[in-house]
Amino acid sequence: MAEIRRVLPADRELLRQVHEVFEAVRAAETPELAPVPAERYGGTLEHPRPNSEFRCYAAVEDGAVRGQTWVYLPHDENAHYTEVELAVHPGHRRRGLGGALLDHLLRLARDERRSEIVVTVRTAVDGGPDRPDTGARFLEQRGFTAALTEIHRSLDLGEADLEAESRLWDESITSAADYELVSWTGRTPEHYLDGLGRIDSQIFAEIPLGEVDLRPRAIDAAYVRAREDRAEAQGHTMVRTLAVHKQSGDVVANTLIYVHGEEPHANQAITIVDPAHRGHRLGLLAKLANLRQLREHHGGVTTIWAGNADTNAGMVAINDRLGFRPVDALVSYRLKLEA
Repeated sequence: MAEIRRVLPADRELLRQVHEVFEAVRAAETPELAPVPAERYGGTLEHPRPNSEFRCYAAVEDGAVRGQTWVYLPHDENAHYTEVELAVHPGHRRRGLGGALLDHLLRLARDERRSEIVVTVRTAVDGGPDRPDTGARFLEQRGFTAALTEIHRSLDLGEADLEAESRLWDESITSAADYELVSWTGRTPEHYLDGLGRIDSQIFAEIPLGEVDLRPRAIDAAYVRAREDRAEAQGHTMVRTLAVHKQSGDVVANTLIYVHGEEPHANQAITIVDPAHRGHRLGLLAKLANLRQLREHHGGVTTIWAGNADTNAGMVAINDRLGFRPVDALVSYRLKLEA
């Protein structure tokens, strides 16, 4: 019988084994995805997102990790919610470990007074590689329902069409005559902190969330700085472009890429445009400017990964035009707990 044990940042041997389980699952089921270095797991536990915490619980047999849950617990506006990644080593399945980890998760959610649990699984998309359906079927058997589907895409920078990008820029820039694009790498200049917080506060109100109940959160300058502190502590570099309305000085669009040390894989984070300023191709232009900046400062990056809700037609169209191609889907399976 496996023991479910909480893994702390100081538990380096357990974290090493947690990494090995995730890598075994990746190699067996999703080999096209970028590997995650072992040190990132400990860094995530030590440096959670502002106003939240991450926990890891491992199923341990005879001193060895056989599976785990990676649990995100936000506070403040979303203290009702928890999001989880569950993994069992491919060589130790069909022995009840997944069920034991899920039962532990349900107890944890009730103890933490969480009423909504989301567990994410990978599924196949048209044109992408095969993905097993065992995770989805397991959750459906336990009462979870699919609530949100994000299509994950990758952009191979070595195959990107730079002439096409230049044409897109030339075709679009006249639509943005009333705006200035501002790019930088690293920490946010002081005079953009409040504006960046204001635009990012709109994220959960504006992006498609399907049936997932994530509520808008207030982001101020202190939150922005705390988020940057976390990224730097984990060795990530922020590559960001804003669109600023020239007349008002308001920040009206934001896009961000995270570069992970010397790794060749980078992650496209949120891109958002203020609804009052849409129709000027600001999302496309900001992403084009950010790609230029990425190439200039981080030439070792070969691949960018991005995820968008399958219903987010505008951002999907932009990514398609930039050359991103679908790889798979990340499906959020949701369970509501009664109070």
